[in-house]
Amino acid sequence: MDLAKLICEIEPGVRDSEFVLIYRKDCDYRCHKHFETLARMRFARAYAKMAFNHETGWPGGSNMLAHSAFMAMSMLYQSKEITSDGFLLFEPDCIPLTRDWINQLSEEWEKTKALGKEAFGHWHQQAGAETLHMNGNAVFSCSFIDRHPQLMIGPSTVGWDFFYREHYIGLSRDSDLIYQHYNRHEMTQGEWATIGKNGTRPAFFHGIKTNHGRDLARANLLA
Repeated sequence: MDLAKLICEIEPGVRDSEFVLIYRKDCDYRCHKHFETLARMRFARAYAKMAFNHETGWPGGSNMLAHSAFMAMSMLYQSKEITSDGFLLFEPDCIPLTRDWINQLSEEWEKTKALGKEAFGHWHQQAGAETLHMNGNAVFSCSFIDRHPQLMIGPSTVGWDFFYREHYIGLSRDSDLIYQHYNRHEMTQGEWATIGKNGTRPAFFHGIKTNHGRDLARANLLA
């Protein structure tokens, strides 16, 4: 909820786009209403949808939430409740790095479609070519699950984005606007100021597990 609040604080007015929250069935029942009230102050359409699938723990819980998000975005798009044909899938350990982050990602999505790709994000490699994969905090086509239903969920012992990594690499492109430094717990002002990817300031960062990132985003983007 604090990340949702930060995203709304960054927006100078009401944006003609969507903000969708996918929540687990064991979340406090009041959260989804609070989210919709908050998000609709800055986004023309905001929805909180309970996940269709349920599992706890990692990576099973994350796999099920992601799959539910793909399903929800496809249905919202088909019913014309949303106007965007692409969506940013992201978890709570993410932060915007620029005030115009949504505009930048929207423009990058148009470039991605023009190249015949269905997603863009951060291609991540730990050690060896066999681990190259696109992290799931990325932009996807709203119709992605309709075309690739077999590339969802995976086993509950492996993250879905890693399990299907070879397929996702072929369908996506690496973007300088999304950057990952996974499982960080702190971030300094100096680190915030120097985050870059191939000489470009990313618009979106994934991987900070504490409030340090949100605090820095507020200090730098809302000043």
